Amino acid sequence: MMVIGQEGDMLEIYNPWGQTTWVSEDDFVNGHMDKASDSRMPDAYAVHLPADR
Repeated sequence: MMVIGQEGDMLEIYNPWGQTTWVSEDDFVNGHMDKASDSRMPDAYAVHLPADR
């Protein structure tokens, strides 16, 4: 999954099945990604951020 947008406290998530959905920042921070996925990937287990330059 990849965060591709933000509006207020909502994040737009692109998932591996080619769909996008919106989740709250609170759900993202607390690992409640079941709202952006299906039963195959219900939890966030890693976050990768680009390095500062």
